[in-house]
Amino acid sequence: MGNINVSGPRSRPSGLIVVIGAPASGKSTLCRRLAEVLRCRHINVGDMAKERGYILGKDEERDTLILDENSIREEISRILRAEECLVVETISPYAIPQEDVVLVVVVRCRPSVLLERLESRGYRPLKIRENVEYEAIDGPLQDALEIAEWDRIVQVDGCSGDLDREVEYVLMKLEGKDVSRRFNWTDDFMSLLERLAREGHGK
Repeated sequence: MGNINVSGPRSRPSGLIVVIGAPASGKSTLCRRLAEVLRCRHINVGDMAKERGYILGKDEERDTLILDENSIREEISRILRAEECLVVETISPYAIPQEDVVLVVVVRCRPSVLLERLESRGYRPLKIRENVEYEAIDGPLQDALEIAEWDRIVQVDGCSGDLDREVEYVLMKLEGKDVSRRFNWTDDFMSLLERLAREGHGK
């Protein structure tokens, strides 16, 4: 990939850079660093929804909030008109004004690592299982394709431990370079199934 220098000068993009992925995949960490490098404002959709009251209710079974996605889309569009460049972190592809998107960054994380992170955050067993399965079956990538075409999507590894290296992949994609990456977690996920069943996840 050549020498990586994320601290070097970068042209400021115009539009939305959307970062999507499973909870605990590393979205927030990558977003903060990417926004810093690009000198763009960073918005967390979940935090904004809570602050502005864009909540329709709660799914008690899954312990998740039901977002007012229409209001969120309108709010992001308003902010973008003032800011010109936004890095938006979300778990919902439907809260994004697609016409403003210049790039979707899909943050991936090995299921075994994701499991540990979710457990450490105290997630309920059903929510843990659903999110691990979501990652294993390429759910984040499928959601990204709801926002943009393949040529405006880049995948990064949120559990690689090398943040600047992963940010550089995003910068290369923004500069029009070919960054084709695939993540196949099948073997890792299969090794978790017995453990998940044994510990009662999903019950």
